[in-house]
Amino acid sequence: MAIAKMKCLRIIGLQDKLYEAAEALVETKSFQPDDPMNFHSDIKMFIPFQAANPYSETIDRFNSALDSCSIKCKLVDVSGREFDEKTAEEVDRTAEKLAEYADRELSLESRIGDCKRNIEQIEHFLSLDLEIDKLNQCRYIKANFGKLPKQSFEKMQDYSDNPFVIFFPYSHDDDYYWGLYLSPISNSDDVDRIFSSLYFESCGVLDLNGTPEQYYKEQKELLPKLRQELENTKAELEQFRSSKQDDLNFYHSFFTELQKKFDIMSKAVTYNKSFVIVGWVTEETSKEVAEKLTKIYSVECTLTNGKSELMHSPPVKLKNNFFTKGFEFYTEMYGLPNYNEFDPTTFIAITYTILFGIMFGDVGHGLMVMLFGIFMKKKKNPLGSILIPCGISGTIFGFVYGSVFGFEEALNPLYKALFGLDEKPISVMEPATTNNIIYLAVGIGIVLVTLAIILNIIVSFKMHDKENAVFGNNGIAGLVFYAAVVAALVSQMILGVKLANPVYIICLIAVPLLLIFLKEPLGKLSEGKKDWKPESWGGYCVQNFFELFEVLLSYVTNTMSFLRVGAFVLVHAGMMEVVFTLANMSSGVVYVLIVIIGNIFVMALEALLVCIQVLRLEFYEMFGRFYKGDGRAYKPVSALSE
Repeated sequence: MAIAKMKCLRIIGLQDKLYEAAEALVETKSFQPDDPMNFHSDIKMFIPFQAANPYSETIDRFNSALDSCSIKCKLVDVSGREFDEKTAEEVDRTAEKLAEYADRELSLESRIGDCKRNIEQIEHFLSLDLEIDKLNQCRYIKANFGKLPKQSFEKMQDYSDNPFVIFFPYSHDDDYYWGLYLSPISNSDDVDRIFSSLYFESCGVLDLNGTPEQYYKEQKELLPKLRQELENTKAELEQFRSSKQDDLNFYHSFFTELQKKFDIMSKAVTYNKSFVIVGWVTEETSKEVAEKLTKIYSVECTLTNGKSELMHSPPVKLKNNFFTKGFEFYTEMYGLPNYNEFDPTTFIAITYTILFGIMFGDVGHGLMVMLFGIFMKKKKNPLGSILIPCGISGTIFGFVYGSVFGFEEALNPLYKALFGLDEKPISVMEPATTNNIIYLAVGIGIVLVTLAIILNIIVSFKMHDKENAVFGNNGIAGLVFYAAVVAALVSQMILGVKLANPVYIICLIAVPLLLIFLKEPLGKLSEGKKDWKPESWGGYCVQNFFELFEVLLSYVTNTMSFLRVGAFVLVHAGMMEVVFTLANMSSGVVYVLIVIIGNIFVMALEALLVCIQVLRLEFYEMFGRFYKGDGRAYKPVSALSE
């Protein structure tokens, strides 16, 4: 509908009242701080305020403990409780306890992982009836246990002339042989280098005491004990968390609120003994915020309208009704409007819903999309609020096309009862209707492109941009040219009336094109600028010739892009015709299954494609003509938000 009106709030007070002022601003939940340096011309005396949070170390320890234990906290109202040194000590003790649980869990998980690896590795050497520690005591022989790729094992014959390059396998799997090789101490470096080139990987068998079978039994007995100990630790942590959850929520909320205050204080500047804070509030809350601040000793504030502060880019808060609210998701995806721009949410809500319905016209499919949208909305997915009206639109146009889950004759009794018709009024696949659908799609494109140009003219005049409003390709000159060409083509092709006489061409086509070509110098002249002439007329003409060619091409391509609207009407009917052709080749349960599966496939695929294609039409064919989307979001500081 519109963009919420903003007020620029300038706050001045004594430095010892800065924290109190920041606290008041956080409590209002409607203040967005900005950089005061950008709002004053003389900033020589300004010094950025250095805000040191006294609980920064405690906050870091607490947050680190929460993260290590994967504990989530809720933001709660902390106004009824105080936070003092005793509470800070309790936070430290709680964080220390949580850190202990986290360290214990991490240590046990590491030991369990090591135990599993040991069991997996030692399984390959169970047939070795040898005490490993005694093998390590050999003075002249070095042993190395591990695995060798099968390809490398086959290459061992290349080293048959070296009596020390011998591998003794004990087991194997699909990729490796598991075993050991022995080498004299004096030749161990050379032998190790050869086995390294064969991609031999050592394992920790040499660290064992006793036989592999003894070690295997020890590890198998140890593993369930470690797992049980880990479960007990997790249960203790959960019990501790449950008993402390209210306190954890309080600590988290207090620290969040405290950080918000210091964020505001960090935006302040000081001079002499005073501070200055500048930011934004909505017009609705401005008086309440000002009254709250002026109750603080020495604090004064002034409010100015956002319109008079356009050079500082006021933040944008969109205001839309229940129908258009969901389509803010698409507006934000493209980019928020700047404060002096037009909010396109209502435009996209109406056009997107209608275009989706035209392209997705089926009563059954439309109802399914609507129900899916309701489900997504309950899951708090932003697309849910978009799919609900789109599904309703698809249902409405489904009644127009007479299609219910692809059954093209299902609504004939309804037409007979209501309108006295023997069959549906529009049969999409008939040749005459197909042509009309294509013509209608182009007509929709012409209307929407024209509407986009008109919106650009209105917005440009609103922003005092006469150059684009009058002489731009999306301004009055562009509108006259586009309307004249369309009128000439329609009158010639449909009405048989020839409008394109020499006077018509010169006045309504050639002159507007010339104005578009000379947009920059004419725009500067209209604004009274003396430097209206380009630096080089030759360079200007060459550059703008190609730009004018691109403009002409855009009129054609933008209009023809709407052919996809008609194409998807035909695609839906064609795909469902294929489904029923396949179904009619069977009977009974198979027929029903083919119809159901076919409907699900067509509905899912077409819904996805239509959503994307309509969004493409909105962004490229329409938004690009009247919308910049270079605004910034209004994000007020609030204690009860992350």
